[in-house]
Amino acid sequence: MSLFINPAIVEQAYLPKLLPYREEQHQYLAECIKPLMNGRTGRNLLVVGAPGIGKTACTKFILRKLMEETDNIMPIYINCWKRDTSSKIINDMAVQLEVKIGEKVYSDEIFDMLVGKLNKYDGVVLAFDEIDKVKDFDFLYRVVEDVERKTIFLITNVSDWIAKVDRRLMSRLMLDRIEFKPYKFEEVRGILYERQKYAFAPRIWDYDAFESIIRKTFTSKDIRIGLFLMKTAGEIAEAKNATKIEIDDVNKAMEKLKDFYESEDKDII
Repeated sequence: MSLFINPAIVEQAYLPKLLPYREEQHQYLAECIKPLMNGRTGRNLLVVGAPGIGKTACTKFILRKLMEETDNIMPIYINCWKRDTSSKIINDMAVQLEVKIGEKVYSDEIFDMLVGKLNKYDGVVLAFDEIDKVKDFDFLYRVVEDVERKTIFLITNVSDWIAKVDRRLMSRLMLDRIEFKPYKFEEVRGILYERQKYAFAPRIWDYDAFESIIRKTFTSKDIRIGLFLMKTAGEIAEAKNATKIEIDDVNKAMEKLKDFYESEDKDII
């Protein structure tokens, strides 16, 4: 019998239906979008905070709600770690907007087509995650200048990144700012418990084993660490046909944390 009911719930890319303890941030992002509902341009926002504390999840949560509520405002999410040049970002936008492009079409021409399509919507919300990874800002200049009704979210782990941005671009963006703080201990417990409840079979976690994951996650200030440890400990216990996940399984999972950190060096989650 598998120890997992739904292993996808402890994957780091999984977006829950509810995001507890981030209601204030949800509201702030929603307020930035609200003017678009009334035919006006929205507010642009710099979203800062350490890795693994809900910046990306909160942004995607808002974009998902937007998609569920209206077809008139277009949400676009770009991972700038994976798409780190204007050309790559523009191509990603073209895919999301289902704009077909030929092999010999240049980025400027593609963006002209994108702008034509974007400006047919009542508004556009563009979220550029890991914005500090981009190598040039041509795409952002064009978004600011040519997209008529928009809200732009720039998400970064690097709090002083904004000081490196050209002042002319900054004056056009007119960014508000919101900082995500690390979760408190009981908030970490609540988040991980919700994932545990729906990902694993009932009563298969030893109390001390799960508590050790909560403590490690809190001290690391990164929810992704907890998800990695839960998933890995479950797989270790399952591989030996155990009926419970014990502290020894968690200790072995912690030995594999270097795999998590190495994957973070290569990719963004």
